[in-house]
Amino acid sequence: MNSNFLVAINKPTGLTSSDVVIKVRKILSLYYNEKVKTGHMGTLDPGASGVLLIGVNKANRLFDLLLNKNKTYVGRLTFGKSTDSQDSFGKVISVSDKKPTIDEIQNVLDKFRGKISQIPPKYSALKINGQKGYDLARQNKDFEFSARNVFIFDLKIVRYEEINGHVKTVDFFINCSSGTYIRTLLYDIAKALDCEGYMSYLIRDSIMDITLNDCVTIDEFSLNPVKNIINIEDLIKKFMNVIEVSEKQYTLISNGVGIKLSYKDKNLAVIREGKIDFILENKNGIYKSIINLQ
Repeated sequence: MNSNFLVAINKPTGLTSSDVVIKVRKILSLYYNEKVKTGHMGTLDPGASGVLLIGVNKANRLFDLLLNKNKTYVGRLTFGKSTDSQDSFGKVISVSDKKPTIDEIQNVLDKFRGKISQIPPKYSALKINGQKGYDLARQNKDFEFSARNVFIFDLKIVRYEEINGHVKTVDFFINCSSGTYIRTLLYDIAKALDCEGYMSYLIRDSIMDITLNDCVTIDEFSLNPVKNIINIEDLIKKFMNVIEVSEKQYTLISNGVGIKLSYKDKNLAVIREGKIDFILENKNGIYKSIINLQ
């Protein structure tokens, strides 16, 4: 099997991203009757659902490129309590009857649009000294991640539930950069309102222009594993210029040598006989291969 492609799975709640990767690997290995390599392009928490991209074979080498693409979500903020994981699966650490009005929520949202600073949650896969945050948190170790900048391109209310003029739950549409923790975003919104709150629901709507409509369930995928694959050539062409080079340039690229090109793009894809073989990176006008898909 020489195929390199992506699969868009609608991840259900209750499964980790790694669980889905293993299931896809088993299905494809059985289908092709040989081992395949699989990996996911951006973690979804077990309690979240939605678009999960799975790379197959050399498509996994696109991880860094795809991981940095914008994503959209719908997340629900429920008021009344806070948890140590900032979602519904953690331990309750604070309770309050205070709930905001919809106008109060609208008034704080500008603070969370554009470039913002986040402190990632302790219950996360981020590592400190080689240990994952959620492992340290479960051991009751005292630690905190450093703040980091993320970008919120769009943040708007799509639905809310209120009682006596005060909001009980509110659903947000969020378009954000890679690395954004939605549960932290919702937690911080609650804190800006001087309320307690946690993320009670999350679905990833899209990665780039791959949406839920492009996804299949694991059961659907198992019935026909090659029906809904995503061709990496088609995908790369959506966000990168694809070029052909001379035989001499191709040989240089194959040997890890940079070549001078007149383009200004940060990245270029080299195509040959209909297949993308290399992703190049521009360093001061010299393009060198950073991903080999041969």
